[in-house]
Amino acid sequence: MTGDLSERVALQLYTVRDAVAQDILGVLRQVAAMGYRGVEFAGFGGLPPRQVREVLDGEGLSAVACHVGAAALENDFEGTLAGVREVGASYAVCPWIDPAVAHDAGRWDEFAARLEGWARGAEAQGLRFAYHNHVFEFEARHGDDSALDRLFARAPTVLMELDAAWAHAGGVDPVAYLHQYAGRVPLLHVKDVTGARETVELGQGEVDLTGLLAAAPGAGVQWLIAEQDECQRDPMVSASANARWLQRALGAAT
Repeated sequence: MTGDLSERVALQLYTVRDAVAQDILGVLRQVAAMGYRGVEFAGFGGLPPRQVREVLDGEGLSAVACHVGAAALENDFEGTLAGVREVGASYAVCPWIDPAVAHDAGRWDEFAARLEGWARGAEAQGLRFAYHNHVFEFEARHGDDSALDRLFARAPTVLMELDAAWAHAGGVDPVAYLHQYAGRVPLLHVKDVTGARETVELGQGEVDLTGLLAAAPGAGVQWLIAEQDECQRDPMVSASANARWLQRALGAAT
């Protein structure tokens, strides 16, 4: 069943953020040539979303999702979601909050309530809304629950964009966690990491990527999104290497 996702492999453009800042349209053309079928945005390189969408359409790339900061959602919810819609994405993803918030149960619950409100507002506009984890949501504990579990229990409309590498670094088996939240994880960040929490090219770290890819279709994952926060060589070279790794892995699992 893993082969079902072979045409749903995207790149989180944060991986190649410096190149995006210089020429996002050129980057999109190169990403399409690497074999990716979609992209996830972390900004539009200073261009109007509609202009970016024209290149996506021309290259046959899907706009999968957009990372949108909590401050942007707080200050201009309608305008922020308008950009998501204009570029053609289906998901708005909140990617970060001050880690100190996760260690304070009261503040964390307030944040969960804000996320829930944003998710309902996004749904009203035909979008889906997700939260992307890092390590701190697993390290922060509230009773028997991690902060991330507490958040998703209190924000039922919010979907999960599971970052497999940060789950692993946080002491959690990402495959088991994906099974635990099956049906609620449409977006999966396929990322590898070392024991020193250094992000590396796929297959060079500790994450059980083979198990993750095998579990993804049955868990309801819609898109596999490659990301490498920091690269040991040119990020465009690493992005291409990660595309090839995924193509081989998905082909072998078909």
